[in-house]
Amino acid sequence: MPNDCEFSTFPSTRNEALTILYLQQQDLSNLSISEIARKYIDTNNAFKEAFREQRQNRTEYV
Repeated sequence: MPNDCEFSTFPSTRNEALTILYLQQQDLSNLSISEIARKYIDTNNAFKEAFREQRQNRTEYV
């Protein structure tokens, strides 16, 4: 049986990539793992919302 283990370290979506880039610039040294996870989720959701708003604004003017 072959050992087909695929491990990808690159984010799979634009929002994940932007979230990681943003969080890399933040001081997370005093945060717990739970706080970092919450910050990741909140930041990812903020990017999703920003792109959603951008799409809506674009269609309003067409």
